[in-house]
Amino acid sequence: MKTLKNTFPFTAIVGQDDFKLALILNVIDPLLGGVLAIGDKGTGKTTLIRSLAQLIDAEDAFPFVNLPIGVSEDRVLGHLNLEKLINEKKEHLQLGLLAKAHKGCLYIDEINLLNDYLMDVLLDASATGSYHLEREGISKKIESRFCLIGSMNPEEGDLRPQLKDRFGLSVVVKTSVSLEERAQIISNRLQFDDDPKAFVTIYAEEQEKIYHQIKNAQKQLKFIKIDENLYKIAANLALENKVEGHRADILLLKTARAYAAYLNDAKVEAFHMQKIAHFVLNHRSNNGDFSKEQNNSQEEQKQQQQEQKEENSSNSSQQEHTFQSIIPANEKKHSNGVNGASKNGANHNNYQQQNQLSESQTAFKNIDNKKTVSQYLATDKFEIQHKFQQSKTQLHLIFLLDSSGSMLKEKVVAYAKGLIEKFAKSESGLKPVYSLISLYNGNADLVQEASKDIDDLLEKLKAIKTGGKTNIVPAFKKVKTLTNNSKDINYELIIITDGKFNTDAENAFDEAVIACQTYCKSVHQLTVVDAEKGLVKLNLAQKFATKIRANYEPLIIEND
Repeated sequence: MKTLKNTFPFTAIVGQDDFKLALILNVIDPLLGGVLAIGDKGTGKTTLIRSLAQLIDAEDAFPFVNLPIGVSEDRVLGHLNLEKLINEKKEHLQLGLLAKAHKGCLYIDEINLLNDYLMDVLLDASATGSYHLEREGISKKIESRFCLIGSMNPEEGDLRPQLKDRFGLSVVVKTSVSLEERAQIISNRLQFDDDPKAFVTIYAEEQEKIYHQIKNAQKQLKFIKIDENLYKIAANLALENKVEGHRADILLLKTARAYAAYLNDAKVEAFHMQKIAHFVLNHRSNNGDFSKEQNNSQEEQKQQQQEQKEENSSNSSQQEHTFQSIIPANEKKHSNGVNGASKNGANHNNYQQQNQLSESQTAFKNIDNKKTVSQYLATDKFEIQHKFQQSKTQLHLIFLLDSSGSMLKEKVVAYAKGLIEKFAKSESGLKPVYSLISLYNGNADLVQEASKDIDDLLEKLKAIKTGGKTNIVPAFKKVKTLTNNSKDINYELIIITDGKFNTDAENAFDEAVIACQTYCKSVHQLTVVDAEKGLVKLNLAQKFATKIRANYEPLIIEND
């Protein structure tokens, strides 16, 4: 095993035990599909991955390739060397980062910010172990089987569902809240920076031990026995977490097998699967029941928030007592004025006094710390009142009606039209503007654009054409056009569909999800109304609503 002076030892990294184990399991079985690290920055993710690459870079080279976000397509895939082509008249292929990552690991920080085309290439290479390079008349298949490692911060945007699911395992990376761990991290880093060689020597024995443990697990992996009863346990875990497809079922067993090999156990037991289940289900569960570590982390955060609230409450009580002592007692009765406003009969004053504090001693309890000083009024009686602010936000209702053949066949278009009419009239008091997009014969028609005339909307509903295939992608592009002027406008998109996107594309459903996530970013509220009827239901509209994180409502038909 090679030892590099400038590489921080893998075993010297404090904490991040889940991330360490997930990486090791992927080295033992590269077919697990990589690791997605979701969470905080500055937690040593890159250092951890580099140290693992150095740890196992022994007889066979195990390259570590870091793919930057702003990298060009040629740099990733490869290109012809123009200098040799011009000067030597030879076609020399310059390999890209994907080819260089073959039999190693490819790390992408902030992978959720990578452009769509490169994401597609990563998907193909990760799934097939190769990719095709088309350049200047050259068509070549290039081997590229690698352990894909990505990290992301959810606050900067989510990851495309296809790419997220392609990751075999995922972990939640949190900043350590342990005083002892943080102190040890500081100590280790300072020792390494001062004398890297001496620090590496301290951990040489542990490094050697874990290296041989990984190598032994790689050799024993295919000989690990799996009891058939575990198949049902894995399938049941997948069903309980409402995962899509069967990838999770298979990965539960494959990951458990890799973990058993790592522990040098002869067969897979239930506790092996229990240990690694959250790695597989973290990013696939659709019922909100995530990993034990996530739950523990959430509980810790809740406990910290509760302690903070109690501290704030204590401080508020002290402030409240001080505030009360400087207000004359006879002024407290005067400030209680809801009934008094009714006697005056002034509507505007009545509204303001309803928002006024009934008792001056409770004033500080009603202060919203998130508001600025300019959003409050201070009176000469040491009272605090919320400013009356009239909302200037315009409501824009965008109806997207699927009037394709699948909807027509079930005779639900008429009911969907009735629903739009009912919904539009229920919101008419807010004086919204209405837009209507209709899906017909594979196209999307903008039937009405930003009109306040509800009668005109209802008239145009009657003339909508029906039939043909359902292609919802052009409709989402029209939504983007409608929502370009997003200032002071609250956009609400209501999609009425059965979810049967029957275009010629092989992955029409996935394309619809991606299109919605791409073109509907300015929409404030999404609602999917499920118009599927019949004895046998595919529940595609409900699945679509889940994917795009929309409210879901079934289309209720009377006497149905």
